[in-house]
Amino acid sequence: MRTNNAKRHDDQIERDVEKSISRFSQHMMSNSKWIKLVDKLVQNTDKILKIEFKKVQNDKIGELYLDEDTTFGFDYWKNGFEGCNSLGGWLTFKEIEFIIFPQIIDSNKNITQDLKEIENLINSVGKFSLEIDNSSLKLYCYKE
Repeated sequence: MRTNNAKRHDDQIERDVEKSISRFSQHMMSNSKWIKLVDKLVQNTDKILKIEFKKVQNDKIGELYLDEDTTFGFDYWKNGFEGCNSLGGWLTFKEIEFIIFPQIIDSNKNITQDLKEIENLINSVGKFSLEIDNSSLKLYCYKE
C-alpha cells in the first residue's frame, strides 16, 4: 500500500514534468508513437547499439537499455519505461525531450552504429523530427 508521502512525491514529480513540458511549443511524440518506435527498435537491437536521452526536467543525459528480450507490458508500457535506463527508476515517455543515437560507440575498439540504417528504421515507423550529422542522429520529442 502506498503511503501519503509516496503519493505526494509522485504528484510533485508529475507537476515538475508538466511545468517543464509547458515551455515547448511543439510536442512531437504521442504515447502510441513511442510504443511503435520502441517495438521497432527492439526488433532491430542488432543494429541499435546505444541510445541516449535527455529528460525535460534537467540537462542530464542518460542511456536507454533495450535488447531483444525487452517486452511491452514488462519493460515498457503504454506511457513509459520501467527501469531500462541509466538514470534509474521509471521513465515516462513525456519526460524525454530527445533521444540520440551516437555514431561512435567505442573508439578504442572501432565500434560504430550505422546512423543511416537507424534513420531508415525510424522512418519506417512514421514521420519524426530528426536531425543527423557525422556524429549522431537525434530524434526530437519536443521543440521550443
